[in-house]
Amino acid sequence: MAIRIQSRGKGFLFRELLAIMIIMILFSILFIPKAMSQTIDYTKDPVWIKMIDDPAVNYYEALKAYSEYWKYHVKPAGEEEEMAEGEKDSKEREREVRREVRKDKKKVFTEEDRKKQNENVVMKYQVKRFEQWAREMKPFVQEDGRILSDKERMEIWNRQQEEINKQK
Repeated sequence: MAIRIQSRGKGFLFRELLAIMIIMILFSILFIPKAMSQTIDYTKDPVWIKMIDDPAVNYYEALKAYSEYWKYHVKPAGEEEEMAEGEKDSKEREREVRREVRKDKKKVFTEEDRKKQNENVVMKYQVKRFEQWAREMKPFVQEDGRILSDKERMEIWNRQQEEINKQK
């Protein structure tokens, strides 16, 4: 008794390969984009701090990260808010300062209090830094949010200088 192995032919092999390729394409269409498009939760960590140091960052994405973060956190008082307090009359301001000094004398600052105070100072600086970055980059933002590189900016400046020199 001999077992006969049938040859399925080249057509069958082609159909198997085609079916495997179709399955792989469908898999990549359905699952890979979902894995790639995982959105970052901007509400938990201040990722906008790192974003402004990235030359390839999308301007609009950085603004979104900044505004989303501050929806769920208390923004530290900037100089504007502190200066607005200075509009109070001098006697009222002196009374407030004396009250604060008395409170501070009674209060014993713990290591945790100092740490929070330091974090507040650092965050104040980062907010100021981000807002300055946003103002400075705005003229160089393209429609898609891409920011012109230093080289591109320099090329534009050089072209403008050539035009000015031609007009003279």
